[in-house]
Amino acid sequence: MNRPARLGLAATALTLLAGVWLFVAPFVVDYQDRWKTLSDATLNDMWSGAALAGVAALTLLAVVSLALRDAVRRRERDGAEG
Repeated sequence: MNRPARLGLAATALTLLAGVWLFVAPFVVDYQDRWKTLSDATLNDMWSGAALAGVAALTLLAVVSLALRDAVRRRERDGAEG
């Protein structure tokens, strides 16, 4: 995997972590009481975090699947030549 692809993969992984943090932050930082109705700010954080994490997870899945496909093709090509 070349350097730009690694940087993109790292950025996507950080985006996934940011989405997860955004989702759980209201409860970790304690600005949302766990036993009360969720505030609008908490719901906004949770929906935004879920969307961000979901898009990042799908992107990671696509990158990994394409990398595996390329590895299989490269192995088949090298095996046919050697």
